[in-house]
Amino acid sequence: MLEFKNVTLESAEILRPYLESSINRLCDFSVGGIVMWRNALHTQYALHDGVLYIKFNLQGGRTAFTVPLGKPFRETYKNLVEYCNSNWEKLVFAIVSADEKDEILNFFPEAEVSYERDYSDYIYVGENLATFKGKKYSGQRNHVNRFMRENDTWNFEEVSEANIHEIKAYFEKYNRENEKESFTAVAERNGVREVLDNLGAYGFKGEALRVNGEIIGFFLCEAIYDTLIVHVEKCERGVNGAYQMLAREEAAKYCVGGLKYVNREDDSGDEGLRKSKLSYHPAFMGDKYTVTV
Repeated sequence: MLEFKNVTLESAEILRPYLESSINRLCDFSVGGIVMWRNALHTQYALHDGVLYIKFNLQGGRTAFTVPLGKPFRETYKNLVEYCNSNWEKLVFAIVSADEKDEILNFFPEAEVSYERDYSDYIYVGENLATFKGKKYSGQRNHVNRFMRENDTWNFEEVSEANIHEIKAYFEKYNRENEKESFTAVAERNGVREVLDNLGAYGFKGEALRVNGEIIGFFLCEAIYDTLIVHVEKCERGVNGAYQMLAREEAAKYCVGGLKYVNREDDSGDEGLRKSKLSYHPAFMGDKYTVTV
């Protein structure tokens, strides 16, 4: 029988090997996706026979599971069926990719499938963001050029213990100027604070952007499979081209080696954010399904 325990900050190193061996490009299948959001989603995990099982709460309180990691689905689903039957729970799979959806339906052809566009990840070719080459990126190039014209003194520097106090101060300033109290905003804010207090445990990489000596933005990311996942990206909205500078730096510096794609996560249904993310021309969307058996 599966025995679930709460995900904690210390769970990051336990989960990391399973996540890094996964071929899933969704942002949720990463240390940031699981550990940062564990308190908001009441996330738990179980390890059994070399397989990682993840359980969490959907909005509304329903229990859901991700597709297990470590072995093929045909070798793992019976453990979840047994667990749900023993605990009088309905078997619900969430954060399911298109391929995983089809695999689940092979075993449970009468399962119900739902999909919400608001949670689809935007996944880009890293080289495109690193260079902004071609006609379709003329808008981004114009913003970058304007940033360089209007800011004589600027630089990027790695997020580290040397500047973390400044980044924390900037993040609190950003929150005061962009105050939001939705479930997602509050959960993200708390998660970012924890990351900034525990950079080593999370293992994120990142850069801060300075203009005239002051930090005006930063990002934090991690690599999973062939994809760089940007978990945090905050910037001064009043500085023309700053967000484009961050997007370019993310891909140019960190989407290297075996990394081909950049996942800049979902838009949470925000129309302005959706328009912005579409303007960077995603290679494809990381759609997420919920499958109720």
